[in-house]
Amino acid sequence: MVHTLSHTESLQCSSDGIWEACKHADEILPALMPDYFAKSVFLQGHGEPGSIRIVKMGPAIAHAGEVKERMDKFDEATKTLGYTVLEGDPRYSSFSAEMKFVAVGETSCEGIWTATYEPVGDMGPPEHIQQIVVLVFKTLERAVLARKTLSHTEVLNASPDAIWEACKHADELLPKAMPEFFASSTFLQGHGEPGSIRVVKMGPAVPHAGEVKERMDFFDDANKALGYTVLEGDPRYHYFSAVMKFVPGAAAGTTDAIWTATYVPVGDMGPPEHIKGIAILVFKALAGTVKAD
Repeated sequence: MVHTLSHTESLQCSSDGIWEACKHADEILPALMPDYFAKSVFLQGHGEPGSIRIVKMGPAIAHAGEVKERMDKFDEATKTLGYTVLEGDPRYSSFSAEMKFVAVGETSCEGIWTATYEPVGDMGPPEHIQQIVVLVFKTLERAVLARKTLSHTEVLNASPDAIWEACKHADELLPKAMPEFFASSTFLQGHGEPGSIRVVKMGPAVPHAGEVKERMDFFDDANKALGYTVLEGDPRYHYFSAVMKFVPGAAAGTTDAIWTATYVPVGDMGPPEHIKGIAILVFKALAGTVKAD
């Protein structure tokens, strides 16, 4: 027989903020809850519906080992995610759950978790899992409250239209214009549209960086703005995302290039001034290719 168990947790952060944190949960939870979550590895996909991941549990979850899960839902509009346990929990013949975040005010929301399950034998409701979910909600809340931003505006001697057109070809232009910073950029999924995944191999001017895996969050032609999130490759931040936007400058034919980063630092790591410096060089390189044309 199928049963349900539900829990609602009041959270002192915005629904937008905690939903964004959810996108980084596979990095945040092992970093902030290592006793419960040792590691999360995708076997298929990158978090979109249909993705398959292995979650290796920590020592606080005795005898759990690892669990294989399928992502069933990841709905931006309703801030709802859903998953099904495929393997690893012998206490239930079937187990699936949804998490949803509902705004209560500008700086508060409710996290609603609902599990649907079929117990094996006389196994009771998964209240032990509910307790872990409460810890997950509070950990994501803590990450949101620790979130910081850094912004910079650079004036470029080219029109927004020209700079934006160059942005569409940045994955080819930057390794040529800035080989010491960008060795190559390769798409694992998509071609630059929202949801695309790319691996950027860094050049010798970015020591110890190796390569970085990024997800394109949006690419807005109308507003000449793009956003991306680092999925792997930067251990200095629990999560890091950035937005670039290009608007007309004060003088005719110029552009205000605006870069804004949102990040949660690891330990006492300071703001990403080093990444801001690279963003400035990227802006100048894009303007340089426009002028060269």
